[in-house]
Formats: sequence, structure tokens, C-alpha cells
Amino acid sequence: MQRRFYTLMLAALAGVVWLGTASTAQATFQARITTTAGSQTIQDGGVGDLDGFVNNSITVNYGDTAYNLIGTISFTNSPGNASKAILDVSYNVNTFGTTGGAASLEVSSTGFTQPSQNPLTLTSTVNGNGSGPGSIQFQQWANTSDTLFGHGPITPGIQGPFSTNGSYGSTATTTFSQSGPYSITDLVSFNLSRDSNTSGDSQSVVTSPAPAGLVLAAAGCPVFGLGFLRRFRKAKVAIA
Repeated sequence: MQRRFYTLMLAALAGVVWLGTASTAQATFQARITTTAGSQTIQDGGVGDLDGFVNNSITVNYGDTAYNLIGTISFTNSPGNASKAILDVSYNVNTFGTTGGAASLEVSSTGFTQPSQNPLTLTSTVNGNGSGPGSIQFQQWANTSDTLFGHGPITPGIQGPFSTNGSYGSTATTTFSQSGPYSITDLVSFNLSRDSNTSGDSQSVVTSPAPAGLVLAAAGCPVFGLGFLRRFRKAKVAIA
């Protein structure tokens, strides 16, 4: 009996350790910059993150002989909330006195578990402006395997390329279903000539439909109001 008691205690302790490990697992949030002259990957709160904290926000300044400044402030609300999951990437790029060429800014966050009601909708919104010759395009993904920098399988498609000599913008959507954690990745690809610049924002938002009960309640509100108004009028007539 005593041996059985100790066995059960050990099993219970093992379960507590396992639960503790699972509950403290954290999502990964990274930004990755690549040009023809170099590259850098920055972890939230790691080397290169100028705010220095693990806070779902990454602030970066990067420069090399191709692009002398790539500034970005990216944020996420992973694991999301009941209304939305969001990944937002702002950028400020110039090639003043440098060579320019093909380059990319990619930001990815794992561990999204909300919103949870299928079907989910991924909305990709991009906008920006600039001056000087060059082009820019965007693509955003929800990865149902929760892979960092996972390209697919869910995407609204490529937006662009747009000319960076002026303003640009686009919105695209797609739907998907998910039964576990997923990741979101935003990719901004640009190709600027020498002495050009562009700045803007790329945002991924995942939403789910309103609960059926809430929709019915909202739909019934005007009916309830009209019924109350009719009863009020009848009562007024009776009194008169």
C-alpha cells in the first residue's frame, strides 16, 4: 500500500512539472533583414532590439553598403485575444549614397491561439509612400503548423509590386480554419535604386465571426425597439 502511495505521488509530481513546462512556453517573435550586402536577425528583447525588452515589440536600425538605414518598429499581440490577432510592421528605408538593389524585411510571430472560432479571416493591409525610382511588394501568411517564418499555407497573395515614387496601398483577405496554435509572417520586399526612399506599414489581422448568439441578439434589438414603441403608442391612446 505504501509503495503504491509513493508511485501515485511521483506520477502526480511528474504531471505538475509537465503542466508547468507547458504553461510557461513562450511564443517566438523575430525580425529578419536581408540585403545584397548583409543580413541580420533580431529576437524580441535580444541583440539588436533597441528597446531591450521582451515585450512583443521589436525596434531596429540597420545599415550596410546597399541600404544605409532600415528602420522598423514591429509589434504583435500573440497569443491574440477574442477579437483579433495582429502582426504589424512599419518600415523606413533609404538608399541615399548607397547601392540599393533587392532587399527584404520579414517579421514573424508564433503561438497565436486566439481568436478561436472558425472560420478565421486573415486581412492584409499595406500602405506607404516614397520618392525616387524603385518598387515594393508584400505578402503575408498564417501558418497552421505554427512555424516561425512559415510561408503558408494560408495567404491573401502577393500585393504589388508598387512603385515607390509616390503613394501606394492595398487590402486583401483570405479565410482558413485552425485547431491549434498558428504563426503569422509579414514579408516586405523592396528594390530601390540609389538615392531613393520609402516608408509605410504592413499589417496582418486575423478575426473570427461574431458568436451566433450575439448576432441574433443584435438582430433582435431593432425588433424589440419597434415592439416597445408600438406598445407605448397603444398605451398612450388608451389613456387618452
